[in-house]
Amino acid sequence: MAKSKQTFFFALPAFVFFAVFFCYPVLYVFINSFREENLITAGSFIGFENYTVLLTDIVFWKVLLNSFLYILVTPILIAASLMLALALRGNNRLNRIFRSAFFFPVVTPLVTAGIIWKWMFAEDMGIINYLFSSLGISSVKWLSAFPENMLAVMIITIWRGAGYYMMIMLAGLAVTDADIEEAAILDGAGYWQRVWHIIIPQLRSTIVMVFVISSIAAVKLFTELYVLIPGAPMAQKTIVSLLFRESFEKFNMGYGSAIGILLFLFTLGLSIANLKLLDRPDKP
Repeated sequence: MAKSKQTFFFALPAFVFFAVFFCYPVLYVFINSFREENLITAGSFIGFENYTVLLTDIVFWKVLLNSFLYILVTPILIAASLMLALALRGNNRLNRIFRSAFFFPVVTPLVTAGIIWKWMFAEDMGIINYLFSSLGISSVKWLSAFPENMLAVMIITIWRGAGYYMMIMLAGLAVTDADIEEAAILDGAGYWQRVWHIIIPQLRSTIVMVFVISSIAAVKLFTELYVLIPGAPMAQKTIVSLLFRESFEKFNMGYGSAIGILLFLFTLGLSIANLKLLDRPDKP
């Protein structure tokens, strides 16, 4: 009994932290989504009106579609990080240097990186369009046209995320069964045959985990858009940008809360679908 009480008191700070900083905010946002709240006047209960207005708003469906489209960056991230992990699998000094170089964008402040990329994507004097013109390719409106601006944001995401997911892939490669690969080599299997039939099947759980993390991160995209294309029409952005505008620019907290709840449900559904994929047993 005394041991149970001691365990409870040790766990109590974590429970309090979880309740104050997670459960209460979620409950408050949920209740607020049924109210007309603007931080200035006293809010009033309006039922499902926020949801009704939101679901009939064409801009909401456009930003939701953009969020879906942005998830297309996930397979590219998985392929890039897996290729990097396979190329830098050995534990020699040169590979460690390259691992650090590819991981560097992960620890670079996102706002700083976004400003640098914005200069590079500048349509008149950006280095990327300069290189295109040197090759005889017409310049691209990276920051003012859609879907070119979304493609620019995807490039930043791949540049920033490939190194992070590479480290996860390397951790997965470290626990693969080397004996199976050695036996395949003795049987005359080529490199890509070993990758496709031996390494990737053993990395299935790791790949699905990377897909879960990267797809949720894609849905929550905001900072890159805020820094790179702040003046773009809302219909060219994602759902988190709409939430930010309604909640922190227009101070329409009830409407913003409704967007947040729908975003939560969308992310939850995406996570459940990915976890179902993860729980599926491997084929013998």
